[in-house]
Amino acid sequence: MTTQVTVARSSQTGTINHEDYSLYSSMSEQELIEMAIEQSLTEGSPEQTAAKTAAREQAQAAPSEPYYCQNFYLYPWQRHAAQSGGQTQTSSSGSPSGVWRRYDGTLFKKPQPEVPDPIVSAIREGDEETLLAMIKSGRNLSEPNKDGWLPLHEAAYYGQNGCLKLLQKSYPGTIDQRTLQEETPLYLATNKGHLECVHFLLQAGAEPDIANKARETPLYKACERKNIDAVQILLQYNADANHRCNRGWTALHEAVGRNDLEIIDLLIKGGAKVESANCYGITSLFVAAESGHLEALRYLAKC
Repeated sequence: MTTQVTVARSSQTGTINHEDYSLYSSMSEQELIEMAIEQSLTEGSPEQTAAKTAAREQAQAAPSEPYYCQNFYLYPWQRHAAQSGGQTQTSSSGSPSGVWRRYDGTLFKKPQPEVPDPIVSAIREGDEETLLAMIKSGRNLSEPNKDGWLPLHEAAYYGQNGCLKLLQKSYPGTIDQRTLQEETPLYLATNKGHLECVHFLLQAGAEPDIANKARETPLYKACERKNIDAVQILLQYNADANHRCNRGWTALHEAVGRNDLEIIDLLIKGGAKVESANCYGITSLFVAAESGHLEALRYLAKC
């Protein structure tokens, strides 16, 4: 039901008096719109009056709901196309084909998913037949990627010993090749805890003391990972127990800091020096005392 509202106007000015504004305080938005249409019908030509009457009937028929922009629920690129009168090609998901539009109206290309390297995929899955077929076809698998990784590094990283053996046999000169981070296949295998790969690489002649950019050796990494089996294998192949990283930290410092008595014992028996200090003059004995590792402290004091 429509509320009829009559507004008093000043006879001289034709405008609403100041005191009449209080009439609008309790009126809804719909009632205000209807009032404006009704008042406008009193002025103008017959054609304008007919048009305004039709507008009023349409306003009365419309539901009294909050007004929203007709493009509010469109994507930004669809709103832009609707406002400009143009059309934007879209995919089935509603986004433009190959192109996205930012909120500021600029366009950028939709990122495409990376195509997996077939070599890496074969190594990750341990597919030795596919790898062998690639080698026999003449494909060079001794070329590094943008990160300096060879397929040999990938095999060591994923622990695929069969692929590792195949690649090392085909390209024996790459066994100690480093990545851009100066990581060897032995370092990667040790870091991931792939003992079979560690043992094979050492048997094949891999150098155990090649460090990465942080001057961390495979033995240091094995102590950090608390991998006693890897420590034992590396020491059997004469890994340097006193090598220092870029902070002057030795494998013994790392083992003491992690309170691993078995690894500490292996390192001491493997030639690690208890009095070796880092670049701040801190020894492994000091590390044990500072960390509250009483058993390690007693063992080192006895040594």
